[in-house]
Amino acid sequence: MSQSQSGDVQEEILGVLRRGAEYTIISQKSGDKWNLRFLKVSKLSLSLRHHLFDLPLHLQGEVNVIISIVSGICEASKYYTQVISPLLNTLGVTHKPLYTTSCTSIKEFAQSLTGTVILLSGDGGVNDLVNYAKSGLIIVLIPMGSGNAIYNSYIKNELYTMLRGSPIPLPNFEVSFSQAILDGKQLESMLGAVIVSYGFHPTLVDESEKYREYGAKRFEMVAEELLKKPRKYTGTVNGEEMKGYAAATMVKKLDSDFEVSAENELRLIHTDTSDLMKGYHGGLGAWRVDRVEFQARGKICVDGLIVELMGQAVVEEVPSRMKLVI
Repeated sequence: MSQSQSGDVQEEILGVLRRGAEYTIISQKSGDKWNLRFLKVSKLSLSLRHHLFDLPLHLQGEVNVIISIVSGICEASKYYTQVISPLLNTLGVTHKPLYTTSCTSIKEFAQSLTGTVILLSGDGGVNDLVNYAKSGLIIVLIPMGSGNAIYNSYIKNELYTMLRGSPIPLPNFEVSFSQAILDGKQLESMLGAVIVSYGFHPTLVDESEKYREYGAKRFEMVAEELLKKPRKYTGTVNGEEMKGYAAATMVKKLDSDFEVSAENELRLIHTDTSDLMKGYHGGLGAWRVDRVEFQARGKICVDGLIVELMGQAVVEEVPSRMKLVI
């Protein structure tokens, strides 16, 4: 992706699609995610030829678009209408839009989906696909959540990635519980792709839910209050007495600015809450591990879902269930 200057406005060129003797230059103004420009020309300058691309394989088969209307600050529907749908139509990609109507919609969609899913959602939507899809899917992720950890850890520009990226296996973990409850039901195990945490992080996620309209800022708002009066969390993490923040993570970043790990692989973070600001200044520091064992009673967070744990939770990496276009 590169930039061209037009008057005082910079445009990011996402790609140039060739159809017969005609070229379509796809671009957007820098800093403006809501508007795409499609310019058709019969001749292409030499300076733009390196932007030529063929329609990627992940857009040539079955394509479904999931629009999670309540993710983040509820912009997914508008973004699909203004950006994704016009782009797919310009590319000649036949697709089926699927709008969520409840918190279980993506779980229900997942069971019959095949091929490529363009997902306008946050990390929770990815978790639903990983846990409920009957076949391996290719995910094109359009970040519409609050933290967007997977997006921020793998992708820089969602539209450029959709046009020019390639699918890779998305690392997954499985967490097994001795006794746990999710949404009033007993839970034995579940898959994930982002994080399993105990202590400060699930408290932050749970208590920030009522400020969802503020997007990612809600976490900062609640964190400031929680850090004024640090809470005591009991239990152990891999046999070590619980400090304030413990997490098994598969990603480098939990949001655009908060870095927790050096690599997208299973790592353990176990630190005092007083050290959390290091996440904004070079990373918290995380150890590569094969297994993480929590012994605790209370709330834990699995990819944004709050689970009530009463005993043991064991986290281990498992074979990838999905592919992510990066």
